[in-house]
Amino acid sequence: MTNVLLTKKYKGREAGSILTDLAEAEATALEIIGVGQKLKEEPPAPKEKAKKDAAE
Repeated sequence: MTNVLLTKKYKGREAGSILTDLAEAEATALEIIGVGQKLKEEPPAPKEKAKKDAAE
């Protein structure tokens, strides 16, 4: 699943909106027709041990 940032108004949604959980093919289609761009998926942040150590 992919997130797409709209660069133009599309289907009643304003430019700057983010469409979430789109299929890869649909996200690519939006990019090709020029109404959006795919957002890079960020890996989840690693769990911090510092908070655990500070609590002790």
